[in-house]
Amino acid sequence: MKQAISFSTGYNSSVTLNLDVPKTCIHCHKDVGFIAKSSTSYNSQTDESVAATFLCPSCEQYSVYEYIKVNTRYKTAELVNYSYTKNVTTNLPNNIEKVSADFVKIYNQSQTAEAYNLMDICGVAYRKAAEFLIKDYAIRKFPEDEETIKKDALGQIISKKLDAFPKIQNLAKATAWLGNDETHYVRKHTDKDLADLKAFLLAAATFIAADYDADEALNFINK
Repeated sequence: MKQAISFSTGYNSSVTLNLDVPKTCIHCHKDVGFIAKSSTSYNSQTDESVAATFLCPSCEQYSVYEYIKVNTRYKTAELVNYSYTKNVTTNLPNNIEKVSADFVKIYNQSQTAEAYNLMDICGVAYRKAAEFLIKDYAIRKFPEDEETIKKDALGQIISKKLDAFPKIQNLAKATAWLGNDETHYVRKHTDKDLADLKAFLLAAATFIAADYDADEALNFINK
């Protein structure tokens, strides 16, 4: 959606540019026709960019957008695509996505929820990430039991399928316990918190990724 916006270029003079204006409000997320309310001045000798302020007719909040590469001859400028989302960096073990791509996806979403301080739901999300990681790992170890593993409760999978891997089993059990606390009205383990849940989950992911690498090394040696 383009709008003609005027920018002051000096005493009693201005230039009008035909600018692309985002149609979705960053506040209410509705598709609206922004109302231009103000703009910066423009000096072709010193300014590299201009900015315009728009009013959302739906939520009545303001948004500011920047434009660069001003071309007064063709009456154009390029919109700077700002990102209003937090930049969340995930540090997971190498190759863990080859064991469970869904775990990586859900873990990333969990971290995003935490970054936005959604503390009442991010723990539930980490619990879901743990279930996908552990079940996908169990399926990898016992592919013939895939359908049963998908349907059984997480606690049963940990008890029945991970007994040959005690370190992973212990970490998975601790993660499940603390993850369940995030979903229940009353916490059972009041001496632990979200940080402990994440620590156990990442440790389990590290052991699982290492086990994947060990299997790959064994396949390489056997060839």
